Amino acid sequence: MKTAKRLALAVALAGVALTACSPSQIGAAAIVGDKRITTTELDADLRELQQALSENPQAMQQLENTRQQAGATLPQLMLYRLVEAERYAQLAERAGVTVTDGEIDSWISRQGGAEAIETAMLSGGVAPSQSREYLRSLIASEKLVVQRGGGTDQDAVQRGQQAVAKELEAIKVSYNPRYGAFDVQQGFLRSDRFASSGD
Repeated sequence: MKTAKRLALAVALAGVALTACSPSQIGAAAIVGDKRITTTELDADLRELQQALSENPQAMQQLENTRQQAGATLPQLMLYRLVEAERYAQLAERAGVTVTDGEIDSWISRQGGAEAIETAMLSGGVAPSQSREYLRSLIASEKLVVQRGGGTDQDAVQRGQQAVAKELEAIKVSYNPRYGAFDVQQGFLRSDRFASSGD
């Protein structure tokens, strides 16, 4: 699915540079810059996602395929999505890049409408209540690439992606070890301890 692939590519745009350290604040699933993503928030999103997936078998199968390919549990995948969206949101704020609700609606329309986006979001591990903010971060990332690259041609996009990736390195991330060990190059490492926690 073209939209799903685009979303997945956008999430991984910067080739993440994350630090697998223990969050210093109790109750944090991860800390992104100075923003906490709490375990309570993650658990609520997980329950919401699972409920929505039960009503969308197509998205459920696509997400399962993604999860298996990534070698990650569902909580790990969801947490990673939340972390990356927050990193782009923070970078956009620093750069003065904003995204309006109208721009989100227009983007949804261009990508096939709300139903197609809903399936793409669910299959990517994004809870319905988080979908618009996730899209806001995605659109912001596209704007940042254009801004930093100086245009929309292929060379400009490449320059922009490299510049954005470098700037993202300044936004540090600490994952709570309860979700597994995270490696900058490999993502969450496979572990028998976490093998069934997202199944």
